[in-house]
Amino acid sequence: MVFQSPTTLENTIRTIFPEIWLRTLAIKTCFIKRERKIKPEVIFWVLTLGFCVHNQRTIAGLKRLYEIEANISISDSSWYDRFTPELVEFLHQCVIHGIEELAKEPGRKLSKKLENFKDVIIQDSTIVRLHSSLADKFPAARSRTVAAGLKVGVMVSAVANGPKTIALYSEKTAEIKTLRIGPWIKDRILLVDLGFYKNQMFARVEENGGYFVSRIKKNMDPIVVSIE
Repeated sequence: MVFQSPTTLENTIRTIFPEIWLRTLAIKTCFIKRERKIKPEVIFWVLTLGFCVHNQRTIAGLKRLYEIEANISISDSSWYDRFTPELVEFLHQCVIHGIEELAKEPGRKLSKKLENFKDVIIQDSTIVRLHSSLADKFPAARSRTVAAGLKVGVMVSAVANGPKTIALYSEKTAEIKTLRIGPWIKDRILLVDLGFYKNQMFARVEENGGYFVSRIKKNMDPIVVSIE
């Protein structure tokens, strides 16, 4: 199976998720008990990269993509029956593996202007829209119709060149509640947007020996007390 992706990106992803590893994991998580027409490595690439082709994808559309990439024809039941808790666990383990592999990469060094700091951290979040049938468990924050969504909070490290932490929250969770300041912030710069703007949070950063960069609200009238 060949996806038309940039060579460097494709090689990197295939290095992290080799086919033999995906097959072994599929058996370990009981996603695949007997390999027939459904190949774990093919379904992995279809489910992870298939969504990049269009803004929206249906399960039927992913099935057609799978048939093209695997060069086979499968029944609807064979496809739909694969969307099980075992598939969820299989993909969950893939995510964990990917994060662990990225963490092994050599850390980057900050520029000379920032060499006195240990790291530059960026905290932000995004909303992932879910099927409306999940609205009772994951209700959307702003919607006139029944809708569901998750808030994915991500902390990115400049030194690690990748995510430092990833957490899931209800879409209604306030941005500030997705960030917990502690001793880990010491000698690090935290970059946040206005969703995290709160004086108590800034005070916590200072108390723990950290630094922060944020825009200020329009109604603020700050006083510059020193320039270093």
